[in-house]
Amino acid sequence: MNRRIFATILGIAFCATYLAGTTAMVGGLHDTTSSLAASFDQGPVLVYTDGDFANSRVGGDLLPENDTSFIAFCFANVTLTDFNSRTLGNVYAVSVYDPDDVLGLNMTDESLDTGVWVGTQLADIMVSKSISATTNSRYMLNRGGNMTIVQVSALYSEGSIMPDDWLLISRESMDALRPELEGDYSFLMILDSPIPLKEQPFYVKDTSLTPTSGVVGFFERGIYQVEQGLWGIILMSGLMTAILVYCIISIETEYSAPTIRILRGVGASREYVIRVFMFKALFITAIGGILGTAMGFCAASAISSMSSLANVMTFITPVANLRSVLLPFLISVISGAVGGFWPAMKASRMFVARRNDA
Repeated sequence: MNRRIFATILGIAFCATYLAGTTAMVGGLHDTTSSLAASFDQGPVLVYTDGDFANSRVGGDLLPENDTSFIAFCFANVTLTDFNSRTLGNVYAVSVYDPDDVLGLNMTDESLDTGVWVGTQLADIMVSKSISATTNSRYMLNRGGNMTIVQVSALYSEGSIMPDDWLLISRESMDALRPELEGDYSFLMILDSPIPLKEQPFYVKDTSLTPTSGVVGFFERGIYQVEQGLWGIILMSGLMTAILVYCIISIETEYSAPTIRILRGVGASREYVIRVFMFKALFITAIGGILGTAMGFCAASAISSMSSLANVMTFITPVANLRSVLLPFLISVISGAVGGFWPAMKASRMFVARRNDA
């Protein structure tokens, strides 16, 4: 195998590697999202009575039975003010009742816990407003004519189930901001229960139930868009492969001109010459496609592994299914056939043209 053909095979392999690796990663992302969606379809369910959670009210005496896993939230939209009179509006203050400690935020005993937790995004916004977001910082929270003073005790991580633009406060502070709750809650999140939702005690008039799978549906639609975008990658990879094959087969026909002259002179048909060069084009692209597909999955797996070693959170595992294996190989072979056909046709006419010239 000469250097030109070897270099062309490597070029095709890199095109196939990009396509195979991208297809594998998209397949893994699709499977992960589908798995999440399937899990959310069976829970959790949000329970509330108003489209604005800051006004929603679910009776505290109607909380689920003991065999139901749930989290209850008190919610308020407040203005945060530090002791240098700097303010930040539209802050979501939340008190959490978590009997099973599902969130792991030490907010289970809401009647005694006086700690205040700040989300990472909210902390960044506060710093951008020249408001300190460090622990032991004290703030005034205002809602209408109600006010309370809180002291920050911790910053919760981005990986938490809680939105990172929330301020988690104690129930005592929430009661000062929303005294009308009087032991009630803004909304519930039902995680698991053997009792049908519409038979739960909290299901009274004007209660709304919303499966949180709707949130995951947003990501599912995004994955479908990514999958559709694969066609652009396929076209680019196919075009590059076709150009590479066209160039190498054109060069090979020039170098093989004496051989073609002999073959045609002894009676070889044009179809025979075409088959010779088409076989060479398909051989080059098939080897490149197989090599590139293998390299693509290795590259995708390596990216996932390196992310884990670097402590970068990743939830995507490359998927090697029939589509992701065959697609790069078929695109390479089809592109090779397209790129090699025209030079092969020219080669089959080469002897006749040169004989007429003579």
